[in-house]
Amino acid sequence: MVLASGYIPNLLEFRETTRCSLPHQRQALTMSEEHSLALAWVVCSGRGVPYPEVFAYLNRSPSSWLTGPCRQVFTGFATDPAIRRRGASGGVISRVLIHLLESGQVEGAVVLRQGLPTPERATPVIARNREEVLAAAQSVYAVTPMLTILPEMAAFPGRLAFVGLPEQVSSLRMLQAAGHPVAQKVVFVAGPYTGTNMYLGAVRAFLRSQGVSDTVTITALQWRAGEWPGYLQVETADGRVFQAKKFYYNYLIPFYISRNCQITPDFSNEATDLSVGDAWSPTLEQAGGGHSVVVVRSSKAEAVLSELQDCDELTLEPLAVEQALAMHGHMLDFKKRGAFIRLEAQKQQGQPVPDYGYRPREIPLSRRLVEIVISGSFGIGRQPWARWAVSKLPLKLVGSSFNVLRKTWKALSKPTKRKGLGETHFAVTCSPSRWQELTLADQETRCEHPTIDEPKNL
Repeated sequence: MVLASGYIPNLLEFRETTRCSLPHQRQALTMSEEHSLALAWVVCSGRGVPYPEVFAYLNRSPSSWLTGPCRQVFTGFATDPAIRRRGASGGVISRVLIHLLESGQVEGAVVLRQGLPTPERATPVIARNREEVLAAAQSVYAVTPMLTILPEMAAFPGRLAFVGLPEQVSSLRMLQAAGHPVAQKVVFVAGPYTGTNMYLGAVRAFLRSQGVSDTVTITALQWRAGEWPGYLQVETADGRVFQAKKFYYNYLIPFYISRNCQITPDFSNEATDLSVGDAWSPTLEQAGGGHSVVVVRSSKAEAVLSELQDCDELTLEPLAVEQALAMHGHMLDFKKRGAFIRLEAQKQQGQPVPDYGYRPREIPLSRRLVEIVISGSFGIGRQPWARWAVSKLPLKLVGSSFNVLRKTWKALSKPTKRKGLGETHFAVTCSPSRWQELTLADQETRCEHPTIDEPKNL
């Protein structure tokens, strides 16, 4: 649906409901729009992603199905303190984008900027300089479409970098494989690790727990303000400022977690050139300042990081893949085993399920039992009465209580959730019919745009 609104800007609008944003059709399709809608269906990540074929298209081979293609792994941060502080962790993606722009390797960077069109929402924009990149720094933990910016990308005169979540990046890659001329403008792709994301109503629920009416206007919103790992900060029109530590406001996740992130197995943004996440380790957390785990997936990314190291703009330390996996063991399990358990349940309910071209060969019974607790909490949390109840509890109570429960649950479930994760074997199923759809779309696209020149790669 998001892709459809990118191809046909006036076709859909997204309206907030008590549970999530839902698309509504504004107008009937014309004959000339039907092909665009058909292509949106072909590359829609909601149908799943043929990861084996996507990786083959990118001329990459997954080092492991836990990590995806991986050439090098580092921990690091931007050397410039101002850039480092503006980032969600170490400012690495921001520094890379600034370098690409200032060195003339791209003319623009597609990024998500919080505060547009209203303070509590976010909108994809094309950043053209350092200031515009930094204005879009930080994470956004609210479901926000990115590829609605396709018309602006089409009109943009130059090469582009693109920053997106795993499902957005995979759709872009499928567009490139389909020969779409706008997608071909993108010559560098970066993205954050993405575990869970929330529907827009989460922020209002947080404010209600502070006694703030829904009629009070939000004037500013930062998801990870201040010193790493940061805190949620919401400013309102009546002059008040509300804050919550990152691990406190995570109590909202069971109540507002998006369905998509529950059934997407890609945690570390495997189809990017460069993916970045928080470097969770006791040593780095104690050091403070912001540290990222940086996964290099292509020769393009290797070259860019080398350039930045040579001019002392990035501080990087090599990291073993096993250490990188350990930093996010719980979330890797949530994606690489949990997602497939949830997909099995969805299929048993007679609902269609996305196909990702691979799956775990076997998931232990102990892990399946743990999933009953996880999915059960989500099932209860999304009920209107549960959301109402949590919005009535003060943050000091619910935030601290959730943090204690989170730590206790992680400690109790760690042996089961991580046991055997590194030894999980995956069956590659492939999706030849899906890839054939992309191939046919490529032929049709090239017939429609025979004179379009692809931009030079980095």
